[in-house]
Amino acid sequence: MRKVQIQSVKHIIVFLEKAIIIFTSILMILLTSIVFFNVIARYFFDIPIAFTYEMVELLFPWIVFLAVINVTLDNENIDIHFFVRLTPNPFQIFAAYFTKAIMLFFSVYITISSFSLASTVQNHTMPILGISKSWLYWSVSISFIGVSLVIIYQVILMMIGKEDVREGGEAL
Repeated sequence: MRKVQIQSVKHIIVFLEKAIIIFTSILMILLTSIVFFNVIARYFFDIPIAFTYEMVELLFPWIVFLAVINVTLDNENIDIHFFVRLTPNPFQIFAAYFTKAIMLFFSVYITISSFSLASTVQNHTMPILGISKSWLYWSVSISFIGVSLVIIYQVILMMIGKEDVREGGEAL
C-alpha cells in the first residue's frame, strides 16, 4: 500500500516537474521573441518597442525562480551535496538532514519575506504595461513555496529510506 502511495506521489511530482519545464520554456520563447523583435525594430527601423524592458523585467524572474523548483527537485544544488559528501560516513545522514533543515528554514523565510514584499508594492504599477509590480515578487513566493514542498518531500523520502543521502540522491 505504501509503495503505491509513494508511486502516485512520484507521478504527481513528475507531472508538475514537466509542467514547470514546459511553462518556463514557453516564457523563455516569449522573452527571446520580444527581445529579438525589439532589436530588429530598433536597429533596422529605428522604432523601439516601448514595453520590452518591462516584459523582460516581468518574465525573467518567473523563468529563473520557477527553474529553482526543478533544481531542488533534481538535487542539482552541487555545493550542498558536496558538503554532505565531505563529512565522514557516520555523519553523512546527520549532515543531509541538517542541510535539508537549513534549506527549508531559508526557503520558508524567503517565502514569507516575498509575500510581505509583494503586498508592499501591490499599489505600484509598471508605467507602460500598467501591471502591478507585485507580479515580480509573486514569482519568488510561488517558487519558494514549491521549493519548500520539494524539500519536505525529499525529507520524507529520506526518512522512509527511498532516497540515498550519501549520494545526494535521486528519489525512487
